[in-house]
Amino acid sequence: AALTQWAELPRATEHAKELDAIRMLLTPPAVPEGLTPRWDEATGEVILDWRPVPDLAGALTAACGPATATAVAAAAMSSEGSVSYRVQATLLTGYGVGYTTTSGISHDVVVYAGPECRCRYRFPDDRAEARFTVVAVRGLAESGPSVTVNFTRPVVFTHRQDMDDQGLFHYIGTQGRTQPWRNPAEAGWVTATRSSEYDGSDRGKPSDALGCQACTSYTNSIPRPSWWRVDLGAGRLFTPTRYTLRHSNNSSYVQYRLKSWRLGGLGGQGRC
Repeated sequence: AALTQWAELPRATEHAKELDAIRMLLTPPAVPEGLTPRWDEATGEVILDWRPVPDLAGALTAACGPATATAVAAAAMSSEGSVSYRVQATLLTGYGVGYTTTSGISHDVVVYAGPECRCRYRFPDDRAEARFTVVAVRGLAESGPSVTVNFTRPVVFTHRQDMDDQGLFHYIGTQGRTQPWRNPAEAGWVTATRSSEYDGSDRGKPSDALGCQACTSYTNSIPRPSWWRVDLGAGRLFTPTRYTLRHSNNSSYVQYRLKSWRLGGLGGQGRC
């Protein structure tokens, strides 16, 4: 408070340098730039790097002069002129994989405070989405402007057996294994479509392809070839290594069984 009062004094010749130094101390630092998250596969951690904000220690010493013996100069020349950083991590729930909106926030904690321009973060559970906020703090100034970046942790699915709970759609349908399972298409977390529908007949709906209950669901085969498609949504990238298809073994529906198929993927521009 005393230094704040000093900073508000007129710029008298006798203490001009000291007052300039105090004003510098009370000015919030710049926004940390170049904030870049990356995944360390070896340690299972997120590494955050950013460029350093200019340190005022040298400028303060030059402004005050080493011969000045006042308490104001002593404060100005102290380590209060150095910059430290604080990193806030926020886990985002309701994300599933790669969503850009959130239905809730949890685990909002400071994960780093110090002078280095790097920190590491390990996710505490199976959730894959986090928001990191970095703010620079200097001297007696309040926290300066912050910079924020979202990060999606790579998720690896390990196939154990057909219809297990280790697949992509089970993961999305349980919001990263944090909620009871819901059909992800019916919940609006992915979009399921198919080549055609039967008019006026109950032949199911596109989301049936992602369901866990047996039902009658098929296209009318016009146009050919018929297809079923699941749009994972913007921001998701998936590389399949195994997949499971299931259909009825009812002898009354032999003609409708899957006999041949092709698994394909479309990128953001609609290209395979």
